[in-house]
Amino acid sequence: MNLIVTDIAQTRLTDLIGERMAENNQAIRIFAQGGGCACSGARFGMGLDAAAEEDQVINVGALRFIIDPTSAPILEDASIDYVDDVMQQGFSITAPNAAMLEGAGCGCGGAHGH
Repeated sequence: MNLIVTDIAQTRLTDLIGERMAENNQAIRIFAQGGGCACSGARFGMGLDAAAEEDQVINVGALRFIIDPTSAPILEDASIDYVDDVMQQGFSITAPNAAMLEGAGCGCGGAHGH
């Protein structure tokens, strides 16, 4: 399993949850879920959690990430970045395999022009 985490994202994650992660023996769970309508694509989430037996645990620098078996193929070669500009601030997850996720394409019953 390959996961790319930019230096700025590693720093921000460590600042935010590094201490709690160590105290509670937890890691950062990353997951993928289907997108909504109109080509919105896959959505991703992150949160602190304990690993289950079926999960993959990946170390990136000083951080540990948990990925469930369903999300793993979608998150292969994904990158986590931290964006801080005029339009937005926060973590951004980009996954080249997101199109694999059911519901990530266009549709939802209407005609959509492209």
